[in-house]
Amino acid sequence: MANWPRESEMNLFVPPPSMSGKVTLGIDVGTTATKALLLSEDSSWELHSWPSDESLWGNLRNWLAEKKCQIERVGITTHGPSVVVINERGIQGKPIYWFDEIPESCIRENEGEHILPQTRAWVPSRIAQWIVENGPLNDGIAVQLKDMYNWELTGNIARDSRSMRGFSSEEYMHLPENVIGKVTKKGSELSGIDEGAEVICGCDDLTAGVLGIGAHEGVLFNLANTSEHVGQVGGRYIDGMSWLPPLGRLPSISYNATPGRKQNQPLDQNSESVDLIREKFPELEMWMGGGLTNVQSIVDSRHAKVCAGAEVSALGVAKLARKQKQAVIFGAGKVGRGFLAQLLVRSGWKIIISDTHLPTIQELKKSGQWTIFNLYTGEEDLITADGIFLNENITESVLRDTSLIMTSMGANHLEKWAHDIREILCDRLEQGCIDLILAENHPRPAEAVRLALLENATEYQEKLIEQNLGISQAQVLRSCIEPDLSQKPTTVQIQNHWTLPMDGDALLTKLDVLGFNPLPNFEKELTRKLFTYNCVNAMICYIGYLKGYEWLSEAANDEYISNLALKAGMESSAALVSAYKFEKHEQEHWCNEALKKYQDRSIRDPIERNARDPIRKLGPYERLLGPINLCKKEGLPFDTLLIGVAAALRYPGAKIHHELNLEGASIQLDSLLATESI
Repeated sequence: MANWPRESEMNLFVPPPSMSGKVTLGIDVGTTATKALLLSEDSSWELHSWPSDESLWGNLRNWLAEKKCQIERVGITTHGPSVVVINERGIQGKPIYWFDEIPESCIRENEGEHILPQTRAWVPSRIAQWIVENGPLNDGIAVQLKDMYNWELTGNIARDSRSMRGFSSEEYMHLPENVIGKVTKKGSELSGIDEGAEVICGCDDLTAGVLGIGAHEGVLFNLANTSEHVGQVGGRYIDGMSWLPPLGRLPSISYNATPGRKQNQPLDQNSESVDLIREKFPELEMWMGGGLTNVQSIVDSRHAKVCAGAEVSALGVAKLARKQKQAVIFGAGKVGRGFLAQLLVRSGWKIIISDTHLPTIQELKKSGQWTIFNLYTGEEDLITADGIFLNENITESVLRDTSLIMTSMGANHLEKWAHDIREILCDRLEQGCIDLILAENHPRPAEAVRLALLENATEYQEKLIEQNLGISQAQVLRSCIEPDLSQKPTTVQIQNHWTLPMDGDALLTKLDVLGFNPLPNFEKELTRKLFTYNCVNAMICYIGYLKGYEWLSEAANDEYISNLALKAGMESSAALVSAYKFEKHEQEHWCNEALKKYQDRSIRDPIERNARDPIRKLGPYERLLGPINLCKKEGLPFDTLLIGVAAALRYPGAKIHHELNLEGASIQLDSLLATESI
């Protein structure tokens, strides 16, 4: 199974006994239970619940009276789809709930882009039912229950198209994350929420649950309550599944739901239905949230990872409502724009991007945004930056409002950058802790940056850097490549990979970013990546160059090259298992995944880009000689790895500074090139 990110584990963070400071309130009104959740800036949370047939505002008001915190944002999600009709005079008629029986004569066709099953009544049908039971809408506006509660807090009518399933209109429509008003004095007296707190439009409970789990592309979500909603995030319509298009910060969702359980029915009655959905995505790990996660037999039968409990939808809508944090990315190249920026924006962060290359900054400033094209799914993602700067124009005021700094600027620029930024960075460190994540192709970037920051620093600056700055190295496993001729010059084409492993031991703050994967003992993970992914890459590109291939994927799909690359990877893997005690089957999976990555024909990555800088790549701790030296230490064979070294030494400008007996490897390489030349 792939090593998926662990960011969702933050949902299991033990809440503090008392919350203080500014918090976000998430409310989930379910069919049977209502949950209110206070989410702090460090992602810890506190939950309270009560039966839904009791007063929402009365119970909430009593609970909040005990809290010593300031609510600055509110997000609400509710069961549905239902219909409540509101006009300037208030709520009109009797609401229609999703569980109310509906006459056959009220069934209507769905509208808009939503692809929905006809096994239940959606919003157009519920509106028709409301009209039958209450009379014409006239000047009334049909909304969801969450929108009614938002109206009671703010006096403003708003709705979102995803919650209004199957209904198409532009009136009163907002993006789910948009602030639609502030809590009025009347709303504050009603609810106990601080007057002036901002209220977002909110979203449906399914989407809120997906956000609460932390699901993203590459995992299967399961919201397990009375029924189980199972599906995947991102992508286009999948035959036989419901599909919701992307909306604002919400990604598209494909899903199916199992039948709802009835009283006294066995808990595992839905296993067959879930298995049928599971068969569509056999390679994906299942992330699970909801009330049924406390039933271990259900979790085990789904082979799932528990990412949230009954709090899942309240947590998700609170995440959606929480004020956006700001990150600064130094390095406006392909990885900075095509990976780091996308992960941050999809998690609701604002981004500032900076670089030393004036033409790049000038091009980006023309529109303030760029396109990321997913080569696997064909989807385009438009990323907007809140600020685009030359490095020299980044000021203390920019960093003052920043909660995270990231770099992807190139290893050769790190130390100068660290010297240049020390003054304004220390000004920011006076406010408190911040993390610096280095997504660099450098053996020890964190050590290099820390030493550069401390060089010529004052005693006070040294103390700030040592106590308040976390410096973490990250592994970039996503391929980000240049646009083709039909695309804009700022477009980045990407591989469909969504995790960013990093040194978890070095972090000082809790980062709520989907795809961030903090790991302990990260030095081992760095070696593992270098001796697996980079090793396989080196075998492919250097032998591929000698065989005349232009593109990495072409060489990786050559039967002879792929066999050699996999064999070399397995030699390296055997040494890694022996030296670092990795699980053998897991390490073999890593090796196969590495080859699979480079065989992806949708990634047009030139061999020249991968093979350049051969002297560095033939270093004693690098991708070929590093595994060879480890094999020697562990007493294991490395014959195939030697063929890779022999091939690399034939690349222009290549040389090594060590003695290696390559006679046999060179003979095997010559034989391969002579018989299999293209």
